[in-house]
Amino acid sequence: MSFQPFVLGNGLSAWVLLKSTLGTQQAAFNTNYVTQSDTQYFKGRFADLSTPDDIVSDRRLLRLVLGAYGLSDDIESRHFIKTVMSEGVSDPSALANKLSDRRYRALAQDFDFSKSPPGHKAIAGLAQRTVDNYLAQSFEIEIGKSDTDMRLALGFKRSLTEVAGTAGSNATAWFQILATPPLREVMQKALGLPTEFSKLDIDVQHERMMDKASLVFGTNEVTELAGDPMADAVTRRFLIMRQAETLNQSSSLQTALILLSSIPKLR
Repeated sequence: MSFQPFVLGNGLSAWVLLKSTLGTQQAAFNTNYVTQSDTQYFKGRFADLSTPDDIVSDRRLLRLVLGAYGLSDDIESRHFIKTVMSEGVSDPSALANKLSDRRYRALAQDFDFSKSPPGHKAIAGLAQRTVDNYLAQSFEIEIGKSDTDMRLALGFKRSLTEVAGTAGSNATAWFQILATPPLREVMQKALGLPTEFSKLDIDVQHERMMDKASLVFGTNEVTELAGDPMADAVTRRFLIMRQAETLNQSSSLQTALILLSSIPKLR
């Protein structure tokens, strides 16, 4: 029987408890038979992957690859995923470059079958990185079955660290946050930006989110926000703002302010 990750309670208290059991739960999840079998199967096949069909025609491989990029919901969209990987990212007109969700570009950049040999064969350590990402995101998905906010909170620091390390500039990093739905949701809620915010022009969203981050967290540098103290502060604020939504309108603001005052100041 495989291990089922769990969440007890909700909101900030659930997050504190989850973090205290995270190492044990992840170890149990990563070492169960099903997970081990899938990751070993992928590693065994990795070097022989020569065409996108090798992945999309094998549901077991496709599930792992998509899972590593947070795209598990696309498991039935085989033709779409095949096109993303077939076209790669070198051509500005490639499908992945046209999509607003940066996760598709990350997939096409790593598994780029527009090249010969395919791009994944030239990236050192990609097989293990794919497995590590798959394990992390699969665990988050399982946690999400109990609490979707816990899933978002778990993935936030990992994804933000990745953006900070690959964006090239702080301005680009913020555009990538806006183009990564889970990151965007956490950051937008933590900054208290309304749902209607997403209807604004993307450049306006970019400017306002950076300005709001400076105001709320004292910095808009993504490399700083991805560090342990700041990432935890953003995550806690996200969960507090979510909690406030579940309270009645008359008391939600007061409760949120009380909860927010309990977060230690970082500056």
